[in-house]
Amino acid sequence: MQKVKELIKQEKVYSIIIILIASIFICIPLMNKDIDMTYDDGVQHICRIIGTHQGIQEGNSTIFENFCNGFGYSWNLFYSPITAYFPLIFKLIGVSYAICIKLFMFTVVFLSGFFMYLFVKKIVKNNNIALIASIFYILAPYRFTDMYIRNALAELTSFTFLPLVFLGIYNLFEYDIKHNIKAIIPLVIGAVGIICSQTVIAMYTAFFVLIYIIINIVKILSKKNKDKFKKIRINKIFKNLLIATVLILIITSFLWMPLLEIKNSADYEVFKPGRMERTDVLVAYKLDFYRLFVTLGKDYMVYDIGLIVLIGLVLTPIAIKKVKKQRYYKLYLFSLISGIISCIITLKIFPFENLPSTLKMLQFSFRMLEFSSFFFAFVAGVNIYIVFRKLKIKAVFIILISMCVITLIFMSKARSLENYDEQRLINTVPVTEQTGRVHAGCASFEYLPSKAFENRWYIETRSQDAIILEGNASIENQEKNGSKMSFNIIKNRDSNDETNDKQENNISNEIKIELPYIYYPGYSVKVDYGEYVEEVNIYETDKGFVGITIPDFEANNLKVNVDYPGTYIMNITKIISTIGIVLFILYAIKNSSKENHKS
Repeated sequence: MQKVKELIKQEKVYSIIIILIASIFICIPLMNKDIDMTYDDGVQHICRIIGTHQGIQEGNSTIFENFCNGFGYSWNLFYSPITAYFPLIFKLIGVSYAICIKLFMFTVVFLSGFFMYLFVKKIVKNNNIALIASIFYILAPYRFTDMYIRNALAELTSFTFLPLVFLGIYNLFEYDIKHNIKAIIPLVIGAVGIICSQTVIAMYTAFFVLIYIIINIVKILSKKNKDKFKKIRINKIFKNLLIATVLILIITSFLWMPLLEIKNSADYEVFKPGRMERTDVLVAYKLDFYRLFVTLGKDYMVYDIGLIVLIGLVLTPIAIKKVKKQRYYKLYLFSLISGIISCIITLKIFPFENLPSTLKMLQFSFRMLEFSSFFFAFVAGVNIYIVFRKLKIKAVFIILISMCVITLIFMSKARSLENYDEQRLINTVPVTEQTGRVHAGCASFEYLPSKAFENRWYIETRSQDAIILEGNASIENQEKNGSKMSFNIIKNRDSNDETNDKQENNISNEIKIELPYIYYPGYSVKVDYGEYVEEVNIYETDKGFVGITIPDFEANNLKVNVDYPGTYIMNITKIISTIGIVLFILYAIKNSSKENHKS
């Protein structure tokens, strides 16, 4: 017992325990078996991991072949992968898909708090204040909205990686840093993680990072140091940034390179102007000013900054004079200003709708509260550290308890669902005339080719057979099992006169066939002519399905086999990403060995 007490007293151990307590507390509603995990984005995330799991079992997790009435629908070609694959780790213990998501939520909440702790401790050099900042971050009110009201799993996951990104960027500009690895490791892991969890949040994170880099470079150039010192320092920073950027691009190539290929292969709804950056929705969800400070009973979602964090921010005029003497002053000031700007952008007074369409991809201006939650957790934590220099562990527990009590107020916002039927989702929900704008498993059909989206009636009524669009032939012996299909083409022989007329008038005898698959690059169609096998190119039909053209042939009977191995770019980028991960690990080991040797 004495040994246990001594262990708990160790700084690292009690820090993890406190972070764990805060994480468990905000996850209390997840313990309710009737908590509604399907509301808003929730049903889409559950359907997505169902489709991914089924695809892994069938050998193709790119296209969900059972979705969209069995014609295939792809999330994983367009949407970041962490929330599709990592929740399935918990499927190994035999739980439901909803419980997989619950366990995944708890995991990312804990990791986000732990990484926030590492970030602040590195900067402030104080364990207790790092804990307080971590508590602020874990129990940020907007996180509650992401978890229980919007069920925004991807956005919730991106919380995890923000501290790592800024830890890496901060390290790049540390004067006493002697080895690249201290900056590269958190920066690469953080950037890769945020790209692979929420692309839009990653884009806005890049804007903040770019501004921070520019500010620091300007600061270095403005110093009255020798030109040689400035040049060496800036060269070192850019070298580290270049290494990090190359590693990030290589590791994430499996995501962004196929996405570029898809964008150039056909018109997809997700890429159409006005499809994802809907200005009307953006304007409708702008916040009233009071929403940043209080959540009334009538308010549907939680947007306020948080009472305890606000108290910490109020200390800024007192703390800022002392912070000026600290090395992290630039980051502190940057975080304070960035947090304020993030809040202003969410308000009705800010003309967000007039920004370029790329920035409007954020869709909801209130998403900027993720950044204010991060920046303000750091600033409020530092303020408390500066004002209360002799902060003890008891104060940490008082703040933890206070934050937990305030969080209890938001618990009533969590929704319940008594008749949750996961089997209905496992069997996939059919697309019918009654299906509205949003469909379980297909969201708002934004990942359909535009031709298929405009002809949704065709998806609702089409058979599962291959259809001859042009040519004098028939199809027999059709077998379709997910992304695999086979059938025979039987050529219908014309009379000699009719055949001669076609030849004289140069009428093509080729056969055009539409396959029962919505068009996504990567399908492979091979034709067995008996003496040899030849792969034919696929194209998009007028209805947004996969089409093939069979040239004129002499044989009476051809065998056609369909599969989905993915495109060359999809497959080669998986190898490139794997190489990137290996290079990163080797780079980390090499630099760590150098550091240990010099130590």
